[in-house]
Amino acid sequence: MSAESLLQNYQLIDFGDGRKLESIDGYKLDRPSPAAEWDAPAQADAWQQADAVYDGSSWTIFNEWPESLELDTGAFRLAAEPKPFGHVGFFPEQAANWQWLASLADRLPADCRDAMNLFGYTGGSTLALARVGFRVAHIDASKPSVARTGDNARRSELGDAAIRYIVEDARRFAAREIRRGRKHSVIVLDPPAYGHGTKGDSWRIQRDLWPLLEDCLSLLTPRAAMLITGHSDTICDSDISDWLRQNQPAGLEIEEGRCKIPDSSGRSLDAGYFVRATWHLDSPSTMDLSDDAN
Repeated sequence: MSAESLLQNYQLIDFGDGRKLESIDGYKLDRPSPAAEWDAPAQADAWQQADAVYDGSSWTIFNEWPESLELDTGAFRLAAEPKPFGHVGFFPEQAANWQWLASLADRLPADCRDAMNLFGYTGGSTLALARVGFRVAHIDASKPSVARTGDNARRSELGDAAIRYIVEDARRFAAREIRRGRKHSVIVLDPPAYGHGTKGDSWRIQRDLWPLLEDCLSLLTPRAAMLITGHSDTICDSDISDWLRQNQPAGLEIEEGRCKIPDSSGRSLDAGYFVRATWHLDSPSTMDLSDDAN
């Protein structure tokens, strides 16, 4: 099952020459995509129909961006809006990972329902977990992103879900959870390659990911799951999987690979890596959660 097929109103139409052409509920976006640098567009005429274009520094809106535009995943909804740096408020390539997170409700005991989403952005993973009954701590250093997560929860009829909205540096929050003696059965991380925390602390994934992962391992319950995704050029899925095998091998099972989205011509666009790690969990359900699901 592809990530795209899990979404109700999203389509990757075409990609090539370092760009991608997408449709969200019929509204067409032309945005940069470094992964498409060495490909040629398959549907040259389709690009003339773009409603909005991001040129690498600013948006050009040809047809008014609908205020109600949103991504419908079938389980929750995420607002779509033109953001700086070409983002639109969500990453559709995460759809298969959202499905995997939801499946954990069938693999963990009823008393293992505490989850933590670090670098949570606008809440896709948070809502995927909350929808199936997890209590989620949603953490991001960006106040607007955390506020948008609350809005996305309300538009998804999850306004009363057990979500804690926390504007904080991921490393500081994890360290504080350790001091409090708290444990989590699910931890999600989507760390950027570089960035800054709430107090201006610099983040460099090659330097800072490993001590954060050490903290996360100490926060896990004996039966647990962890999802790690990213787009770094310096760290890949095998680096993270090897680190986990070296640091917490007992009961560990790992799926790793690349997130991919098919376009309307049947080609696939790479969209970063994923690592799905579990410890002492029941067997997966019959869902298609193989690498091809991404």
